[in-house]
Amino acid sequence: MPDQVQDGPCAPWPVDPSCCPGWPDDPGEWTEDHLAAVQEATDVLWRLTGGRYGLCEEVERPCGIRCAASSPGRTSPGLGAGHWGETPCGCGQTRCGCTPRCAIYLHGPVHSVLAVRHAGTELPTTAYAVLPRAVGALLARTDGACWPHHQDLTLPDTAPGTLSVTYLRGLEVPIGGRRAVGRLACEIDKACTPGATGCALPRGVRTVQREGVTYDIVPDGDWAETLRTHMPHIYSWVQLVNPTPGQQRPAVYSLDLPPAPLSRRYPPGAKR
Repeated sequence: MPDQVQDGPCAPWPVDPSCCPGWPDDPGEWTEDHLAAVQEATDVLWRLTGGRYGLCEEVERPCGIRCAASSPGRTSPGLGAGHWGETPCGCGQTRCGCTPRCAIYLHGPVHSVLAVRHAGTELPTTAYAVLPRAVGALLARTDGACWPHHQDLTLPDTAPGTLSVTYLRGLEVPIGGRRAVGRLACEIDKACTPGATGCALPRGVRTVQREGVTYDIVPDGDWAETLRTHMPHIYSWVQLVNPTPGQQRPAVYSLDLPPAPLSRRYPPGAKR
C-alpha cells in the first residue's frame, strides 16, 4: 500500500441501527448509498469533534528502551547532549540501560494490540503485556526474553532481527457518537433520495416564509450551524465532547523529544 497523507477518519464509525429504523441492522446488507451516507456522516462528525474518535490500525517498527553505545541500522537526526547528530535506531536521547521489563513504547491512545512480529514470527499473546501510561503505553515482554536493541528499518519485518507491532490506535466511538452518526447518515441518505420526505437537513435556501412564519436556513457547507439549527440532539453531543471547539487532536512537538518510530496507518482490517 503506497504512503499517503491521512486526512480524515480511517474507517466509518459504527452505527447504532436503532437511530435509522429503515436501514438493515447488518452493515453487510447496506447498499452503496447507505455506506456513502455513513462515510460522509463520519467525516463530518470526525472533523467537528477535532478527530478525537475512531480507531486506526497502526503498524509500528519500534526500538527497545535499552541500547548499546553504538548500534547498526538506520539513523535518524536528533538532539543529543545539546548537539545535533545522527542517532542509531534503538538509542534514545538520554543514557539508557536494560530495564527489568524490557519494554518498548507505543504511541497512543493504544486500544488493543493485534499482533507482534519478531524476526518474521508472530509471538503468542502470552509473550507480552500492554502497560497503559498517561500518554501511550509500554509493551513489555513477559516470557523472559527481551526486544531487540535495534533493527534495520530498511528491511521488511520478516527479516532476522526485525520487530513490528500491529495495534489499534485511537479512542473507540462512544454510544453518543454511534447514535449521532446513525441519525446524520440517515438524513444524508434521505437528502440524496428523490421523493424522500421528512428530511431534517436544509437544501441551501436562506429564508422561507410560510403561514406568516419566517424560517432562516443556513447555506450548504456550514455543518456546525446546520446541526445546531436542524438537528440539535447531534449538535448537543458535539458540544459536549468538543466545547472549544478544537479542529484537531492536541499534540506535543519538541526538538528535545526522540524521533517517532517508523509506522504505517491503515483502516482496521485492511489488507496490506
